[in-house]
Parts: sequence; C-alpha cells; structure tokens
Amino acid sequence: MEPVLLSFHAPIHDLDLVAQHVVRDGVPARLREWQRASGARELVYLATCQRVLWMVWGGDPGSLNPGPGVRRYEGEEAWVHLLAMSAGLESANLGDREIPGQMKDALEAARQVGVAGDEAQAVFEDVIREGQRLRARLGLADGNVSVATVALKHLCEGLPEGSSIALVGVGPMTQYLAERLPERGFKVSVANRTKGKAHDLADPLGLAVVDLPQLQRDPAGFQAIVSATAAPEPIFTLDAWQTLKRPILRILDLALPPDSEPGLEQLPWVHRVDLSAFLAQTATARAQRAEAATKAEAFLVGAAGRLRHRAHARGHKRHLASAQERLDSAWGALEAEVKALEDSMQGLDEAQREALKEILTRGRTLAFRALIQTHPKPTPNAEADQP
Repeated sequence: MEPVLLSFHAPIHDLDLVAQHVVRDGVPARLREWQRASGARELVYLATCQRVLWMVWGGDPGSLNPGPGVRRYEGEEAWVHLLAMSAGLESANLGDREIPGQMKDALEAARQVGVAGDEAQAVFEDVIREGQRLRARLGLADGNVSVATVALKHLCEGLPEGSSIALVGVGPMTQYLAERLPERGFKVSVANRTKGKAHDLADPLGLAVVDLPQLQRDPAGFQAIVSATAAPEPIFTLDAWQTLKRPILRILDLALPPDSEPGLEQLPWVHRVDLSAFLAQTATARAQRAEAATKAEAFLVGAAGRLRHRAHARGHKRHLASAQERLDSAWGALEAEVKALEDSMQGLDEAQREALKEILTRGRTLAFRALIQTHPKPTPNAEADQP
C-alpha cells in the first residue's frame, strides 16, 4: 500500500496559508479525528516551519478536505516528493538538516496515538535512508544549512559581541542557538511559557532564565529576541509595547504561526524579521535549488522505484499472510468437523482412517500451494533495485 500526500508548503503556498493549517495543541485528538474521517489504515501529520503534510495509507484521503489549494501527491510523485523533502531539496534553505528529525518526531507522535504502525515506520526509515544517500551524492551530507544556522549568521553579522539575546521557546532551533551563541561571545537567556522547560534547556548550558511575562511586558536589557514557540497566537504584541521607548531591538520570529505581531514594525525601536524573510525566494536560492534538482532527478526516479517496490512487497506479504491465516482457519475447522464425525465412521478400518487423514493433509498442502501460485511475489524491477 502506497501513501497519498496532502500538503501546503512554501514556496507553492504563501506562509500565511500554511500557518492556517498548523496544529500545535490537541494533536492526538486531531490525529484520531482525521483517521476516523478518512478511514485510513495509517496516518501521519507533519508540521514544520514551512509546510504541513498529511500522509495517508488507505481509506479516502480526500475526505480530510483541508481546504482549497491543497496539493495532492500519489504514486511515483508522492515518493519523489518525500525523498526531495527528506534530502532538504524542498527547503528554502537548501539541505535543511532538521527535516529528518522532524519526520521522526511526527511518526513517533502518530505511533503513540495508535494511528500509525509498521508500514508508516518502514516508509519513513526507507525515505530517510534514501534521503541521506541523496545528500551524500549532492554534497549536502554535512547538513550545514537550516533556518537556525541562517538566524545565527544574521545575529552574528548584525550585533556586536557581548549583546544580550533572549531565546523564547525550547524547540530544536532555540536549542541550537543556545549552544552556539555563547561560543560567539553573546549573553544568552532563555524564556518559555513553562518555566521548568526553560530551566531544562538553560541550566546544563549555564544560561540565565528570564520570566516570559516580564519579557512580554518590556524587553528591557536585551538587544535581540529570537522566538520559536508553538503558541497559536502572537505572544509579543503592539498593544503591550506601544508606550515603551527603548534602544533598537531585533526580533527574529522563527515561529509558524508568528510569535510577534507584524504591527510591532511600527515602533521605531523594533527591527522585526519573520520566517518569510529567511525563506524568501531569492534568485540565488532558486538557482541553487534548480541546480540541485537537476542533479538529483535521475536518482530521485530510481530511488522512488526502489521505495515503491519495497512498499508493494510489504503489501504482498501482508496480503498473503492474511490469506494464509484464513485458509488455515478453514482447514482447521474442516479437520475438527471430521474428527467430530469419527463415531459415525466406526465401519472404517485403520488403513481407511489413515487414508482419510492423508487426504486431508494432502488437501491442505495443495490449497496452500495454490494460494502461493495465485499470489506470486512482485517481480523486482531491475532499474528500481539499482543502488
């Protein structure tokens, strides 16, 4: 069984549209709801800084109806899209190294809820492995590009050494910056809606923890705020800051949906950069992706063939096992029925009884042999199996 993908992602869709479909709170309940609505055998939901993606096995994926403009991928196109995403070819920052980890997190969330199982696990392992091979082939194996690394470069180029920076949130991007910024001479503090999680990140690194409500009221003492939370609404607002007068403050808003209101840009002392700026489609970025896509095209087609063949082989194995179980159950019932009739077969001698048992045994063997011949294993595709 092959997955069907439903996706909103940049640059195909505007980030505001992508943000409308990001689910952060109540994900387990939504996963169950989506599975019930679609009748899917398995389902995984992935949300990153520039995409939302539903992967659906079986059922009716169209019944999810996420909204107008959604892109649907199936067959070879679905496998190619997953491979390109895993390798970072679909990312605005070519080679984004965070994607495989985000895929694993999405799979784990779905498995914990019980809406994803062995097939989703096998597909993700296959796709990530083939994506790593593609990274190596294209020279992206070091995975040195991500939104977090671009944000780090922005801060290092825009702020003097010794500047105070508040990191809001405890996700992968802020964790990366919490480790790298002090190495470059910056004073770093951590804030989070749950203060205990802020300490979990800050304490091992020897960083300070700042009260988030205080920061929301007044960012005094900081030259920059980097925010990447899962808050459904902005946590930094124009209403809270409009009467303040402060030195220049940089806000790097890496969240989707945004953690800061665009209206903050009205304040003369606020310099706000949101996620769209880091994902902007510059001519250089487009050229890099186009070049990488050209190099990757032949590999993507071959890898997609391998993945499809493995998926079909797994499906065949499951179907055959199910059919064998049904056949075994039927023959077991028949043998039990014969055993129950032994009293009515008193006239049979021992040789006749043994002959009857032999007929039943032979019948079971022939039935299973016919089952195997009726459902032959898929023939490997020579091109698809090339490494």
